[in-house]
Parts: sequence; C-alpha cells; structure tokens
Amino acid sequence: MGMFINHQFPIYLGAPFDKNPAKSKGKLVNGWKRRKLKMGKMQQNNIEKIVNDILSYGDLLLVANKGIGKTNALMVLTRHFRALPKTRVIIFEDFPKWSLEFDRIPYLVVKDSWVQETEHVIDVGNYFLRHERDYTVLMGSQIKAVLKKCKDILFVSEIQDIERQAFFIYSIIQWFYRKNYLRKFKNYNSLERIVFFIEESQNVFDSSTISKKIFNRLRKIYSVARNLEIHFILASQRLQDLNTKIRGRTRLLLGNPSLDDYELKIRRILRHSRFKKEILNFKVGEFLYTPLDIKVKFPLFQQVGKPYEINLDSLMPKPQRKPKPNIVVRILQKFGWVVEEEPEKELEDPEEDLDEQMEEDLGLLGEPDEEW
Repeated sequence: MGMFINHQFPIYLGAPFDKNPAKSKGKLVNGWKRRKLKMGKMQQNNIEKIVNDILSYGDLLLVANKGIGKTNALMVLTRHFRALPKTRVIIFEDFPKWSLEFDRIPYLVVKDSWVQETEHVIDVGNYFLRHERDYTVLMGSQIKAVLKKCKDILFVSEIQDIERQAFFIYSIIQWFYRKNYLRKFKNYNSLERIVFFIEESQNVFDSSTISKKIFNRLRKIYSVARNLEIHFILASQRLQDLNTKIRGRTRLLLGNPSLDDYELKIRRILRHSRFKKEILNFKVGEFLYTPLDIKVKFPLFQQVGKPYEINLDSLMPKPQRKPKPNIVVRILQKFGWVVEEEPEKELEDPEEDLDEQMEEDLGLLGEPDEEW
C-alpha cells in the first residue's frame, strides 16, 4: 500500500516505476498505429459507400471553398470508379493539374482552333437579318479514334472562352449518350457505364453562363442519363452557381463552404444534419456526404504512374500502297495495250463497328450528327 514519506516534499511510494520505458513506448506506438489503421479502413468504407450510392442514385455534386481539397477528393473517387468492371471514366479539365498529378491515363490536348463558331444568316418574314450562332467541333476522325481506342480519357482543354468549352464537353457527352441510347433501343444486354468528371461545372451546367440552346441539350441528356448508365461527378466552389434543375437532382458532398453560400443555401439543406454547424470548421480533406449524413476524410492522393499524351497520328490508319500489276499486265501496258483491271471486291468485315451498324439501322434516330 502506498504512503507519503514527507509532507514538505510529497513523494508517493507504492506506485511502481516502469522498468522498461522502451516497451511501454512501443505499446503506445502500436496502439496509435492500430487506431490509425482502423480509422483509415473506416474512411475507405465510407468512400466505397459514396461510390455505390452514386451508382444507385445517379450523380454527385461536390461543393467546397477554394483550397479545401476538391481536386484531391475527385482524384480519390476517380481511382475507385476506374477499378470497377465495365466502367469508363472521362475527365475534363481546363488547367493542367490532372495531366501532371493523376495516375497513368491517356490525355488529349484540345486545341482552341478545334471548336469554331458557325454562323447562319436567314431572311425570315419582316426580319431584315436574323443571326443564328452555333459551333462545330473539328478533328472528328481523330476524336472518334481516341474515344474508341482508350478506355479512360483525360481531356485537357486549351479553349479560351466558356461557351465553346461547354460545347466541346457537350459533344463528347452526346457521343456516349447516343451510343448507349442506341444499344438500349436495340435491347442489348450490357451497357457501358460512363462516368464524367467535370470541375468548375458551373461553366457547363448553368444557363446564365452558356447559351440556352446548349444548356437545354445538356439538360435533356442529364435527365435520362442514369437510365443509360451515364453518371456525372461535378465540382464547384458555390452551390448557388449551378442551375437548380441540375443541382436539385444530385447527391451532395459538402466541404467547408463560403459564408454567403452557407447562409443562402447550405444552412437550410443541413437543418436536420448533425454537422450543420460543424461544417464551417471542416479541415482540408473533410467532407459531409449529405444523403447518409456521414463525415468523410479523404486521404492525400498518391500518384501511381504518370499521364501520357495521346499521339493522334498513331491512331489514324495509314494509306495502303496500290499493289503493282503482274508481269503480263506490265508487258501489255508497255506495248500500248489498254488493260482495264477489275476492281477488287471489298470483303465484308465480320467485326464491323457495332456503333456504325446501329446508326445505319436506326438512321441516327433523325438527329443530325452536328458535333462531329
């Protein structure tokens, strides 16, 4: 039993001193490692829950202030989606970050000259002049070859203005939409699951930023995308920057928001959440997944491999040389005899592209192939 031996300098006897402090320190370190491993596994499970919930419901909108880790969270989610079977990931960026910091993935640099404005001048009724504006995406054969060859693609845009950038993104989405639509129409059993990742999505899904015509085209696709196994992962700094017709149909993943966005939108959305006040103090990498009301800490993304640029010339078929005529034909030609060779019959390719077959059968459903 312990006792004090001095009232002036109280020293308690009876509590045994640790004879092996290194061993105790090792126990503490091992306990800390076990807790860290347990927390990491729990966060990994939460991320998998988010991925499965997105695939069941449809789409995700990630909203957080600048510098909170939106891109890092998107990269972690992208890696999870890429690991899924029969799933293609298409990423759009207009700043070279993914092309430097993401895993090994082919990327295509979209030049500013690839999307050009098309003008139509029409005289109608009492109008002296009516001007209709649209856009055309060039390099159609090359882009199609990239989409058909590469499973996952990163598009790095050099397009300077927002509306032409939005039209290019629309043209890629439309290509996959029509492909899955035609497969569904022909009652094919399996559809490709397509997941689009779009940062700064307010530049694509807001009618005040782009023309109403392009926005309505995107909205039509967006409204039926989940039925065709097409999913959108969007990111923005402010919830109110996106059109309500888009943001109202997505799952929300919220980081530390800007104060005005919190006061105008987020506070009301989180009125029943356990984290309605705590979200203003979320640290970098911490997000709230509102449908499940769970707090998720995304790990720091560690790059595996490096992205590589697609060589467009290597994708295009090389022209075949015409075979030389046989010796009899050459002799007859030498003496001035005109010999007409019978044109060779083209053999039917049994593995002809399925998309082209369906487009022929259905006549493209009456839609003009305007984006290519």
